[in-house]
Amino acid sequence: MKKFVSACLMAGLLTCAAGAAQVGTINNNYPGDTEAQAQMLYDLGLFKGTDKGFALEKSMTRAEASVMLTRLLGAEKTALAGNWKHPFIDVPQWADKYVGWLYQNGLTKGVSATLYGSQRNVTCGQYCIFLTRAHLDADSYQGTAFVDNDEVRQTDEEGFIRGDAVSLSARLLSTNYAKNGDESDRSVAEKLIDDGVFTAEQFKNAAWDVLPRDYSNDYQYDGKWNLIASPFVCQIADVTVAQCPIDGVQPVSGTDRYAQSDMEQSDFILYRMDSKTMKLTQVLSLPQESSVEYLGRAGETDYLLVYDRKTETYSLCSVHGDTVKTELTLTEAQQQAARTVYQSARGCIICTDETTGYKLTETGVEPFNMAAGICRLTDNGMTVTQNCTADETVLTAYNWNGQKTDSYTISNAYQSDDAEVRKHCAPRIIGSDGALLWGTAGLYREENGRLVQVTDSPVISVKQDADGAYYAVSCDKSERLEYYAWAAAYQAGDRIIRIDSDDTVTTLVVLADTKIDELVSAQNGKVRFKAALPADGHGAGHFAYVLESGRVTVRSATDNIFYEYGTDAMQNEQTRIDKLLHQE
Repeated sequence: MKKFVSACLMAGLLTCAAGAAQVGTINNNYPGDTEAQAQMLYDLGLFKGTDKGFALEKSMTRAEASVMLTRLLGAEKTALAGNWKHPFIDVPQWADKYVGWLYQNGLTKGVSATLYGSQRNVTCGQYCIFLTRAHLDADSYQGTAFVDNDEVRQTDEEGFIRGDAVSLSARLLSTNYAKNGDESDRSVAEKLIDDGVFTAEQFKNAAWDVLPRDYSNDYQYDGKWNLIASPFVCQIADVTVAQCPIDGVQPVSGTDRYAQSDMEQSDFILYRMDSKTMKLTQVLSLPQESSVEYLGRAGETDYLLVYDRKTETYSLCSVHGDTVKTELTLTEAQQQAARTVYQSARGCIICTDETTGYKLTETGVEPFNMAAGICRLTDNGMTVTQNCTADETVLTAYNWNGQKTDSYTISNAYQSDDAEVRKHCAPRIIGSDGALLWGTAGLYREENGRLVQVTDSPVISVKQDADGAYYAVSCDKSERLEYYAWAAAYQAGDRIIRIDSDDTVTTLVVLADTKIDELVSAQNGKVRFKAALPADGHGAGHFAYVLESGRVTVRSATDNIFYEYGTDAMQNEQTRIDKLLHQE
């Protein structure tokens, strides 16, 4: 019997705690940060750290990596109990059996016929080769889904540390195991469970708030592709850690708090679900072909959009404990608009038309009088609207009580004789992250309940350095740079700017004919960024650059760049940059 799991519904639902720290360059974007991933591996017996803790900021020798790799594969007892031969003359006694076990199992080949390179620091590329050999019949990670070349190059340039090794090791658990022709369709975590390294319950407890959780139907087929079961389960790294006790149930998209009966049931039943045990409590029953959409949450109150097939009505309902209350009855047009939900820690805001909005609070629904033009709702409940004309954009901020706090007018410098084109290209907010908002309308931050303008220069992507300065991708105010890939338009810039704490803006470099779309990091004045190179509008490859001390260096490129433009693509791009900036 071979299993097929439906598309993940919850991969991005869970977030790590505020202030969670990423240690190293590798970032899995998991709910748990690097420290939590290290603790998970420790709890599973796959990682032990040092006598000074996990020491995630430290580099690691190849000898130390041999120990970590053996533990990660659940083979430490086997390695220590055996007598494993290897040809290397530079392996210390404490690492001898670990290196021997890796060598005998084809997981390491050393740096030469007689040297393991024990005292050399292991690189990201070498560690990824180790992990690739551990789960695939391959000596190279290139072309696999496990890691990409750009990620490895950047990590090795920053310096591969134990935190990076932990992040990659945690990633391995979700990777498909296909070594030695294995076709069982298991993840590495499932393989370790089958080998008795740890139990599914131990894995659930260790990984619960660390790795993404997937609530979905596990479709199971027999050898003739006949569906034999489709239980509703919670999986972590393809390991089933909980199963719904009732058949004929499926997830409600976007939440781990509710489930619903499947299409074949005579009535539509909505259940409140305990996310960890998957125990269900019936919330409401509706006629067949009815539906429910989860909108958001305010404290302990959930908000749902309910369609009653019998009455053909849409209702905005609140659920608090066992109490379900219809807050609003909506028209067809209003329910479509209400699907756009602005969520904050204090509650939600929805708009039912251009002039009508509502706050969804823990105690109920309240009218909200600034529906038109909402572009962002911050975590603290500040609403920001943007109203664009051909001549200007007005950004206005309101607190959670609906009181206006700040307003900024940004002139539209885009040049066109067509008023509709000018309005389309008016300055706008396009992104936000915590208390920061940015876009072609500039950079803003929420501070003490106020919206503060940092700069009105266009900001496409932004990072803050340790000294408090912002580094950003920008462009001239009169330009709107963009590129197309996979039928979608993406904003871009052609320069990197620095914004000091006194709001002084300094242009660090201008790269003509370059579509810079991401500022990756800013650390001690060293700026990493990426620029897109579209391929006939279908996709986009990326070059990665470093700006340091006024010099731009091309560091890497995605594989499709080389495929499209040849093996000398990086060299040609560096030559172009050097000529453009008159770099020697």
